[in-house]
Amino acid sequence: MRRIKNILVCLDLSEMDDFLINYSNYIIRTFKPETMVFIHVMEVYSLPDEFAGSFDGTEGDLKDMVREELYEKIRNGISENGDTRISLIIETGLTAEKLLQYIRKNKVDITILGKKIGYHGEGSVARRIVGLVPSSVLVISETSREEINKILVRMDFSSMSASTLDMAREIAGYTGAMIEFHHVYKLPLYYYPRQTPENIKKMNAQLAELVAEEYSKFIKKMKIKEPPPVTYSLETQIDESQLLCDHARRNGFDLILTGTRIKSSLGGLILDKTSEKLVGSDQNIPVMVVKDPKQSAGILKAIFD
Repeated sequence: MRRIKNILVCLDLSEMDDFLINYSNYIIRTFKPETMVFIHVMEVYSLPDEFAGSFDGTEGDLKDMVREELYEKIRNGISENGDTRISLIIETGLTAEKLLQYIRKNKVDITILGKKIGYHGEGSVARRIVGLVPSSVLVISETSREEINKILVRMDFSSMSASTLDMAREIAGYTGAMIEFHHVYKLPLYYYPRQTPENIKKMNAQLAELVAEEYSKFIKKMKIKEPPPVTYSLETQIDESQLLCDHARRNGFDLILTGTRIKSSLGGLILDKTSEKLVGSDQNIPVMVVKDPKQSAGILKAIFD
């Protein structure tokens, strides 16, 4: 089943827009989606005083100015769109609310957000809404490479890992990328006082057997054909998100995929800590948070009904 038909790109009138549009150009060339919608939400009340004071026009005039500026950027950044329908939407209001409303009415498969390396403030759009958005979310930085040759999939042996693998295979079908699972084994707290280089070496040997056994069970349970290779790390003093980023960086991965396990319809409103840290990490490898379409429908119903 094709999962990448409709893509939403969030612009904010910052320098990040240029990088988002350039990356969108790569997405259009590579995936040939049916629609690529660029959206900007004007939170007018937060305009700087000096700007508001110098602007005497109506809200409609301001929208026209913003639309003209963004259209120019899109025209310059998209080299060719083929059969992809490209459009620009300007809204006024709260960013998260307007995005949720749009995604509810339109079957968005992937929402693309930008993050600036070194900035993790509360105002960051990615930090504020990535957990709220019911579609899968791709977060890129201003230094992300416009290529996908190697995909790293976070493995926790849950059904969500299988769903994340489906998305990875969808992407690989267009890019020819190789896929690798990576599992981070979390060391129980009572082992910490006993850590020595020799003990960790023995534990790694045991862990290799354990991961292989669990992976075999996972493949059988999920009925996965032609499973990708699986690697692992041992979490001792470095958390899972950092280990995933380090492994991806050392081995030249272009994309990290992580899933979210949703225990209830409202549970999907909060990302697990590892996914949240991956989204906010100071690294240039794009991160995609894969949402389960069926569970996402439950989230939308819980929010709006």
